[in-house]
Amino acid sequence: MLDNQSFANRSSRERVGFEILSESQVKDIHEASLEILKNTGVNIHYKETRDLLKDAGCSVEGDKVFFPPGLVEWAIDAAPGRTFLFDRNGENPITLGGKNVTFGLGPTLLKMRDPETGERRPFRKEDTVKAARLVDALDNIDWVSGLGTIDDVPHELSDRHEFEAMIKNTTKPIVAWSYTNEGLEDIVEMASAVAGGKEEFLRKPFVISYSEPISPLTHDKDASKKLLMTAEMGIPTIHDPIPQAGASAPVTLAGQLAQGNAENLSGLVISQVKREGLPFFIGGVMSIMDMQTAILAYGAPEKELATAAYQDIAEFYDIPTFGTGGCTDSKVVDQQMGIENMMSVLFSSLSGANLVHDVGYMESGTTGSLSEIAMVDEIVGQVKKFIEGVDVNNYTLALDVIDEVGPEGNHLTHKHTLDNFKEVAWHPTLMDRDVPDTWKDKGAKTMEERLQEKVLNILDEHEPEPLPDDVVEKIDSVIENL
Repeated sequence: MLDNQSFANRSSRERVGFEILSESQVKDIHEASLEILKNTGVNIHYKETRDLLKDAGCSVEGDKVFFPPGLVEWAIDAAPGRTFLFDRNGENPITLGGKNVTFGLGPTLLKMRDPETGERRPFRKEDTVKAARLVDALDNIDWVSGLGTIDDVPHELSDRHEFEAMIKNTTKPIVAWSYTNEGLEDIVEMASAVAGGKEEFLRKPFVISYSEPISPLTHDKDASKKLLMTAEMGIPTIHDPIPQAGASAPVTLAGQLAQGNAENLSGLVISQVKREGLPFFIGGVMSIMDMQTAILAYGAPEKELATAAYQDIAEFYDIPTFGTGGCTDSKVVDQQMGIENMMSVLFSSLSGANLVHDVGYMESGTTGSLSEIAMVDEIVGQVKKFIEGVDVNNYTLALDVIDEVGPEGNHLTHKHTLDNFKEVAWHPTLMDRDVPDTWKDKGAKTMEERLQEKVLNILDEHEPEPLPDDVVEKIDSVIENL
């Protein structure tokens, strides 16, 4: 028997990850962003926001606002480095910040691949219902968003219908897109009904509000009004840009990062001036325009590089991030979809982005796919296992076990294997590991067939936790009164 006492106090486990930018590069981009905000300025098309910033020390010329570096630095320090996101029941808080990675859907898609027929058609309210129910049943997708812009209700009301569909069909946290302040108020009313009151909802938020500035360097009226309202209420807020390299941002990665960061910081300043300490997420979709097709490329390596690089900037600020992953330029469930999904999930995870959105986006951010969501769930499970790293301590070194089994022995039947194999190994639900004959006996199904089968089984069998009847009545009342 070996003496393991010398290892008794040794225990180490390092999360697997990387950095793209050096500290000096991060500081160079930060200084460039401050210069953009100070000298170039940002167009803000809402007078109340401009007045607020002027009172805080900004210079204002017409719609253009110029930000003094000291105010920007103050806002960076004022924003919390960590925030908590709860589930619908006010339980199971997710810590967002640092390198804690979570995955969820995105909003705004116009089309949907029908989960049964594969038909590409306009996005319907039932698609948001099904996406929420699917995510509710999946182990590795942490939160939901509406996935698409609902086409079978009046457009100006679709944000409320979207939230109703989500809140009734999952207990998981929600990132909610609202078009106007009136829409946001209705969403908060429904969320407050679920939480047992507005005060309780704000104390344990399970909803994050999402809005966007417009690249390059613009905040439109509706998004600006909504940002002020979320700050006034104290709702955790995403207000992140889409600086498309070569189109709405410089084609060079450093220039794209400097401009995108300036856009993020301008929103951050607004939020913190309105309500110091408001939980705020920076990041966004940072990719290139493909010059041959004029699309925003979701499968481009430049997107993964820019997203990971921006995480380094956010970590320098100690502010939580909104990343992008689990999306593809592919038009069908195929090898391209698998490659691009794996690449984006892996690099978002290695970089440590906190809220990784757009899971289920295909066709360059135009069409949704439930099969892709199920694929990404499997990939995230793999990647989460990888980034856990290696747990090294007295027990896992297993010197006693190695000694007991000895040369030419058998670990398969040892109790140590029986006690640990379920915990230490990742177990696939979709990846096929059968021998060829067994695979044939099971129908020789392709990945596409297995994905569709899993999705349809969940939609047929999974029943989300129902809301109490009185809460459903309050939610229905909001929708009926639109």
